[in-house]
Amino acid sequence: MDYAAYLVMEKTDMAKPKLIVVKADKEQRAAFNGDGQRVIRHDPGKLPEILDECEQALVDTDCNLFVQSGRLVRIYPAKEGLSFGVNRPRGAITLHPVDGAHLVELLTKAAIHERFDARAESYKPCDCPRRVADAFLARGNWPNLNQLSGFIEAATITPEGRVIEQPGYDEDTGLFAAFEQNVRSTSPKPKPSCADAEKAKLVLMDLVDGFPVVDECDTAAILAGIITALVRRILPAAPMMAITAPTPGTGKTLIAETFAIITTGRRASVLSLGNDEAEAEKRLGGVLMAGDAVPVMDNIERSLKGDLLCQVCTQQFVRLRPLGASGMVSIPTHALLVATGNNLSIVGDLKRRVVLIRMDAKQERPEQRKFDRDHLEYVFERRGELIRAALEIPLAYIAAGSPAIAGLHPLGGFELWDKMVRRPLVWLGMADPIKAAEGLRQQDPDLEAMRLLFESWRATFPSGEATAADVVSASLSTMGFGETLTRSYPDLYDALQMVCAEKINSRRLGYWLRSHRDRIVDGMRLEQCGVDGTSKITKWKIVNCG
Repeated sequence: MDYAAYLVMEKTDMAKPKLIVVKADKEQRAAFNGDGQRVIRHDPGKLPEILDECEQALVDTDCNLFVQSGRLVRIYPAKEGLSFGVNRPRGAITLHPVDGAHLVELLTKAAIHERFDARAESYKPCDCPRRVADAFLARGNWPNLNQLSGFIEAATITPEGRVIEQPGYDEDTGLFAAFEQNVRSTSPKPKPSCADAEKAKLVLMDLVDGFPVVDECDTAAILAGIITALVRRILPAAPMMAITAPTPGTGKTLIAETFAIITTGRRASVLSLGNDEAEAEKRLGGVLMAGDAVPVMDNIERSLKGDLLCQVCTQQFVRLRPLGASGMVSIPTHALLVATGNNLSIVGDLKRRVVLIRMDAKQERPEQRKFDRDHLEYVFERRGELIRAALEIPLAYIAAGSPAIAGLHPLGGFELWDKMVRRPLVWLGMADPIKAAEGLRQQDPDLEAMRLLFESWRATFPSGEATAADVVSASLSTMGFGETLTRSYPDLYDALQMVCAEKINSRRLGYWLRSHRDRIVDGMRLEQCGVDGTSKITKWKIVNCG
């Protein structure tokens, strides 16, 4: 018999509760009182066994405790207001790390703790000792507790087409589902047909019909944002949604709020980036560690770029340092990043990690437009129906066997997003949602500088070869006399002003050339071609790749 139970009486006092000791194996004993409560006795020299019992007590108790990225966390509703640069609505669910003091409370609630009292010659109840809680945290590995990949507040689907719609913890995905009953009342069909998907598309099209988008690809991009927000916890990577318009009041924030309300049932958590890059990364790291589903970077007035933004879009985890801690932790990136701004400028590698939504009301005061309905109230009222419609589109595509789309090139780094969001929309006859983002390449100031420098370089040096010093000298050369003095190569001078941030010198140009080596623009490529024979300085060449 693997398990045996027997009773232990303290002295002969029959009024005291009985202690039931259940022997699990030779090394471990679990004790319970007569009411079925676990009893943990803190005897000297028994710390490993005590920690094992503490972990089992937490497993047996519904204490809302999970393991994420090597840390213990709980899921709490946040207070309304501004916190560390993030403005969250009341009731927004966030993750809170568990420290030693809080763990003392949880362990004390999970079991009855006793310590031997020498005077009374018996065990007396006590709080869980802080040293035990600290030792438990120091383990860093709690295999019996649920591993949390994230939490969701609306139904979602897996890449295989399984619908996650039951409240509570989903063991296969590690997601904790916290939806209300009224959201689950309109669950999507597990295997909808193409006709069902067409009806679902019309529901979403009616929702966004009033937005003054530039092109049909922008409408598709809005629908892509809705679907992405619902399935983002499942995706290892997904592009950021960037919403731009030439004039304030066009409705950019309304679209961002739409994504958040459908996904969480609340307004969006708004993140202020500010002008300090380091502070912006701290705030972005904070929303990732808190687990916000749809953080919105609203009204951005500077160029949008940064290593962390790029990593969040394409990497499944990022390494961050929690506030007040010295160590780094790996945090999941499964949040849908949304950025809004007037004439948004997106530069660097972030360009290819963005789905662009362009809006233009073609009015001087677009905020004075009149509408037939209150958009956000409409979203709140029909949230369940919108969730169902958004999920049935990828479900129908998966049920159809995920057919290939002729002429649609794959999107590197976002393969699963491509399958669950982009291709289902194109499959239903909509425009490619990433088409508008292709214009960002033409607007990139770095590409503009490359194009201008390469063209003026070839015009100045017919062979294409030159050192950085040669290029700088040519750009600064002049011709004429007095008031007629002009630049010999004005286009080259203008290009170097852009490349060298207006302080033209060979050192700055050399750094730029090394960082752009082998880059191709308009069929021209920058190559390193040995060194100058006399000065031993690196020579560069612009070659035609066409």
